Amino acid sequence: MTEKYASWLFKINALINRTLSLRAIVDPVRMTAPFGGVAPNYPFLVRLWAGLVFMFGCMFWETGRNIRGKRALIKYNWIAKSIVAISTTLGYFSGDVTVRLMALIMLTNWVWIPFILYFDLAIRKQAKSHA
Repeated sequence: MTEKYASWLFKINALINRTLSLRAIVDPVRMTAPFGGVAPNYPFLVRLWAGLVFMFGCMFWETGRNIRGKRALIKYNWIAKSIVAISTTLGYFSGDVTVRLMALIMLTNWVWIPFILYFDLAIRKQAKSHA
């Protein structure tokens, strides 16, 4: 049952990442507006960041397709989300990140980290008990 729930969690995260990143890859300048940001001086950095978000979405999908076989990737799921969440939160408290972007990060990263970490530990424990 743990693997089934974990599979859904990673696939949902994959869809979220891919969906949010595609517009930023295609149109990085206009993608900043909905989150209260100004047009970037260096759109390639938004595109680069969005490309990494898309790539992690692909990794989430791979993980979700084969939880047991790809269990080594699970830790990278929560590590990636933690890096984004911590960096953005620090930026928010220093005044570099808008409230809307911080809200997005809360919904797409902070909320999911405990669940991913839980599944990482649970699936590792299962693997050890089966070995």
